[in-house]
Amino acid sequence: MSAPDPAEWAEIAPHPGDHDLPAGRHELHRSRLLAAIAQQPRTRGRALLPLRPALAAAAMVLVVAAGGIAVRPGDDPPAALPSPDASGRAARPAPPGPAAKNRGYGTVRHLTDSADLVVRGEVASVADGRMVYRVAEVLYRAPEAPIATEITVAEAAGSAGQPTVLYLGLADPGAGVYRPLGGDVGIFDLAGETATSRSPATSVTGLRTEDATGAGRAFVTTLTELRQLADERR
Repeated sequence: MSAPDPAEWAEIAPHPGDHDLPAGRHELHRSRLLAAIAQQPRTRGRALLPLRPALAAAAMVLVVAAGGIAVRPGDDPPAALPSPDASGRAARPAPPGPAAKNRGYGTVRHLTDSADLVVRGEVASVADGRMVYRVAEVLYRAPEAPIATEITVAEAAGSAGQPTVLYLGLADPGAGVYRPLGGDVGIFDLAGETATSRSPATSVTGLRTEDATGAGRAFVTTLTELRQLADERR
């Protein structure tokens, strides 16, 4: 904006008039007033120039605080910021994959250390997916595990009179129902003093340490070894 011509202001600016001033003073006042008016637009224009960068920065702060980021055409869109949780902290993304994995049992020691009950006995009957098991010997029992001469085992199959060693976990503490650990992994069929894991595909591979060469084969041990491992946990 160009500064007004002092001649234009002279037509509308009030004249001091014939006040009680010394000779020539009223003209001096009038000329100073016109000069000040003519100078004012230029002074304000120059004063605003340094404010422009500060105003631009303040506008950017307001945009970011509102939750958005301004971008120029052609710029890559900004990465989304994590939204805060109820505590004000940035919420972390959920980890990929399942929350937990099924526990594996690679050795007889793993089974023994995880079991609530380890028993030797035989199948009394099987009905509706549950087995009534007649207990002949308790190799290990956790303090909270109920025991009787006959117990109920879910998700296990067998023929009546078949002798086995079972590594069991409590499936229903209130009802005293057990379940073999890892399915068939926790079942050993007995033939005299020889104990053989029931399922070669999911069998353990060693007593205390795993043996990769035994993968896919039934693990064979003795009843004495099973008793010894159970005694080590007592």
